[in-house]
Amino acid sequence: MTAEDILDQSIEQAKSSLQSQELLNQAKDVVIANERIEKNGAAAWPPLPGVLPQITLLGGVLMNKANGALSVMDEHKYAGHIVSVYPNPLQIAGRFALSALTTKGVKAAVVYSGKNKYDVKCGWLLAFADTKHAGKKIYAECGPKEKFNKIDWAHVERKLNSAGTVAKAYDVATGTSLYARIVGSDDGTAGTSAAGAVFHG
Repeated sequence: MTAEDILDQSIEQAKSSLQSQELLNQAKDVVIANERIEKNGAAAWPPLPGVLPQITLLGGVLMNKANGALSVMDEHKYAGHIVSVYPNPLQIAGRFALSALTTKGVKAAVVYSGKNKYDVKCGWLLAFADTKHAGKKIYAECGPKEKFNKIDWAHVERKLNSAGTVAKAYDVATGTSLYARIVGSDDGTAGTSAAGAVFHG
């Protein structure tokens, strides 16, 4: 099975997760709870009596084809709220989800660390966004673990903002790679997107 086939599989699983009514309800609850916190308890919900705000939901599936389990080394949230945390450790596959007000969107990044087939410590960075302003974006980096010890998150955001819907990163020195894609939902549901990524090493 090629990396593209595995990536297709992860995207399909992510799309499938977006059909879960339980996930949709959790996403709404998380947004409402966190927006109340951000507004210091102001009675801003719902914006009009009986009207719920529009939310953006991003569901993701990560596939690990590296040499052993990967661990979350770092993460950063530019916009949105965590509904389901990143799998940690990432054994073979795992899901995550973020949600936000559609007006704000979702934008975040996660860094995993682990060993490649040569037993060298490596890192993989995945950043993604679904915002009204920038649209759907995904960005990837990989290489020796030291590269990710001190991350310039503003630099990562600039790279993400200029990225597309497909990301392919490869590091010659470590033999690591990261393939990723972000798409809208099949049923055309506004405000939902699916992200998939395959970690190799």
